[in-house]
Amino acid sequence: MSGPRVRVDLARLAAGVLHVPERAPAPVAFAADELVAYLRRIFGTAPARRAAPGDGGAWLCLAPGDGPPLPPRPPQGGAEWDVRPAGDAVTVAGTTPRACLAAVYALLAAAGCRWSPEGPADERIPSARDVETVRLPLEGRAAFARRVYAADLAGWHYTMPERLAARLPADFDFVDWMAKADATGFLFIRHANDTQWVVPELADALTRRGLDVEGGGHALVELLPRDLFATHPEYFPLGRDGRRNDCGNCCPSSPEALAVVRERARDARDAIPGARDLHLWGLDLLGGGWCACRKCARLTPSDQALVVANHAAEGLGAEGAIFHLAYHDTLEAPRLAPHPRVRAEFAPRERCYGHALDDPTCKTNQRYRRALEDHLVRFEGRVDVFEYYGDAILFGGCAVPLVEVVARDLEYYRRAGVRGVSCLVFGRYSLWAYGVNVEAFASGAVRPGNAPSARHAHCARVFGTGAEPMTRYLASLERLLAGVVTWGDIKLPPARPPRARRAHAAVVEALSAMPSVRALLAEAKSSGASPERIAAEEHLLHYTAATLDSVRSWLAARLGEADAITAAEAAATVLTAIARIQLVDPSIAGTWGVHDLEITHAVMTAMLDSRRDEDA
Repeated sequence: MSGPRVRVDLARLAAGVLHVPERAPAPVAFAADELVAYLRRIFGTAPARRAAPGDGGAWLCLAPGDGPPLPPRPPQGGAEWDVRPAGDAVTVAGTTPRACLAAVYALLAAAGCRWSPEGPADERIPSARDVETVRLPLEGRAAFARRVYAADLAGWHYTMPERLAARLPADFDFVDWMAKADATGFLFIRHANDTQWVVPELADALTRRGLDVEGGGHALVELLPRDLFATHPEYFPLGRDGRRNDCGNCCPSSPEALAVVRERARDARDAIPGARDLHLWGLDLLGGGWCACRKCARLTPSDQALVVANHAAEGLGAEGAIFHLAYHDTLEAPRLAPHPRVRAEFAPRERCYGHALDDPTCKTNQRYRRALEDHLVRFEGRVDVFEYYGDAILFGGCAVPLVEVVARDLEYYRRAGVRGVSCLVFGRYSLWAYGVNVEAFASGAVRPGNAPSARHAHCARVFGTGAEPMTRYLASLERLLAGVVTWGDIKLPPARPPRARRAHAAVVEALSAMPSVRALLAEAKSSGASPERIAAEEHLLHYTAATLDSVRSWLAARLGEADAITAAEAAATVLTAIARIQLVDPSIAGTWGVHDLEITHAVMTAMLDSRRDEDA
């Protein structure tokens, strides 16, 4: 940021006038509402609103008097927004209406406001005596152009009105925080069994704030309807058994199938409120689901997926992009050339989370790093990364802080030239078990160097007087679990030696260190922190330890250890621990902790029981 910083008396301006463009876009009008409301809460008074004539714009002007407004120049030098002194006034401007709202929140944060993903009721708003002056200018220059959160549509239980109603308030709070944390959008992920593209209530809340509503996901079955199989089996993939089937994606060598997908992809994008792009992913299958016919056999799964994405991009018209997913069997870069409006969405779910992606000592992540860099070359930089820092399924619902990994990952992604980042979340449960990761992602997506400070900021917000011991607790737990989060899903450890032996050693080491982290939690409890929040952490840690002990027992059985227990006994141990999670207030554990954790555990247990000699 160039130029000297100037001290501005915000209290004086709060008693003045707020000029708002006469035909302001909805997010700019919302920004004006928010600025007036928070200034009133801080100072007990708020500026009078005046309509500035013109064709609208993404700006506001806060002035001490009732003279004509001074519309600001657009942000310069690649900044998304800025807040600048203009004589006695202050101008707020964004390159987009959303950015204008972000600038308002940045001004309020400079005055001492502290935002919370748990909603306005959890915010810290200073009193007038705590706000002397604000130093300007401020500007927003984020590391990544796209900063998005994502969630599976099924997590809303939208066919069950009571469960949907129970979840939505927390999601409204989260959307509110997203705007305050300078995010750019939210992705609703559709799967094969879903019947809608978005949660309409949340789509409205996002649009009001100028946040992008993104949709799509593992929805190729919706774009190539399964009922076509009866009359056009050639549209569908040929399996290894030599038969066409409707359980996979499509046959990319069928022009007719591609035409159906292209038309329905455009219709799907148009059905998502305000969406420009579509995430066009194949089915969420470890084994793929792509075609083995004579023509397609020459194409890798990545190439087949890209063929579909390229055709869909041609049908979107002059604007909009298709996101091609690099995930599971499509992780390697395609050999074919992507359409100019196709972007790669790199999703390294089975990577090692005990190390940053660019850690040279981690052999597991070398493959993922090479694949990412190959995509950056193949797609000429049009690459976004989809991360799993808040994934309750991947981490088995266990407490898994990852602040150091999040910070190093984001700095590597920025340095490599990644254009956007997204983070998968599971509602309020992710804010509990992975809240420090989510907040580190939020700050790091704007500026990676800020991510490490999220650990203390999170603990100060949630635990108050227990912030110091809880900060040490989370840091200790992160180190303790570094060896456990190296193989993908915690509850699906590697089955074959020597990986199984390494995994067993890592779990045993983590369990042996549990007394030390329990002691830090006890210290936080005695510090006067919220008893309800400390009790919730105790339940979560108990569940985490029980899950690890279950994994240890399963691995011991695979390795022929004498003290091994059966898989059924190990699973029962975790079920008992899940009962502790269900004792936690639903406002903390969320609908995922109340309903989905037990279901997910049953699925994981069945997958584990089905293993024989395969590697994880």
